[in-house]
Amino acid sequence: MSHVDLHLHSDASDGIVSPTEVVRRAASLGLSGLSLTDHDTVEGLDEAAEEARLHDLRFLPGAEISANEPNRSVHILAFGIDRRDSELLAFLRTLQEDRRRRARRMVEKLQALGVALTYDAVEDQCKRAAPTRAHVARALVAEGLVPDIHAVFRLYLKRGRPAFVEKRPTPPSLVIDEVHRAGGVALLAHPGRTYGEPEITRWRADGLDGVEVLHPANREDVRRLLASLCRRLGLLRSGGSDWHGPISDRSEIGSQKVPLEWMEEIEQRAAAV
Repeated sequence: MSHVDLHLHSDASDGIVSPTEVVRRAASLGLSGLSLTDHDTVEGLDEAAEEARLHDLRFLPGAEISANEPNRSVHILAFGIDRRDSELLAFLRTLQEDRRRRARRMVEKLQALGVALTYDAVEDQCKRAAPTRAHVARALVAEGLVPDIHAVFRLYLKRGRPAFVEKRPTPPSLVIDEVHRAGGVALLAHPGRTYGEPEITRWRADGLDGVEVLHPANREDVRRLLASLCRRLGLLRSGGSDWHGPISDRSEIGSQKVPLEWMEEIEQRAAAV
């Protein structure tokens, strides 16, 4: 069976390597297709699409877009979007600017705690990307202020810790509507972490098109539940490794054995939007 990976990150957001390197690694591992799904940006899609063409890989344009509800984040995988759509680009710019606000506020909170981190050190980690918590964590480690990224999140950056900062309010329904308007379909990322059947059913009523069934954070019982929900609610299925780079602790590209058929079903639904 041909397999794909529909959840991958590059240095256009919080991944470690370029879109080109992400595609080359996918090709070297024998995948048939992939989607690049960087956080709140389509910056790397042209580069990834061209490299995929050179390797004769199927390529699905994607992004992982930030939404939230009180006291929790909700990530929406947007597939098949028009990456040149001016309204989509404007919407993503507002999310990127909020990421910069959030990172600055995290640095201020850390400084108030006596941690001598500067915002410039965070920017040094970002390259072309808007800052994420991962960039703040990498800056802390690079500056020798915290021993490792796991300690950064445990001590400072997890929800409920003293340097955590919430993103601006962005309801999932707003993101779903924006994805549809830009010609794409909206699937819930890694639902096994914090979302269950009630939330998925509610977001389905808001237009959610599918869920990420295969993800390293989804236990086997969660996968069975999600597959059942997909059949019952007419939801698309997706999956991927959520790979951020070769030195991260995420599972390898292609680890989730996502069928090419799932990618084709997503493409077909997007074409009908």
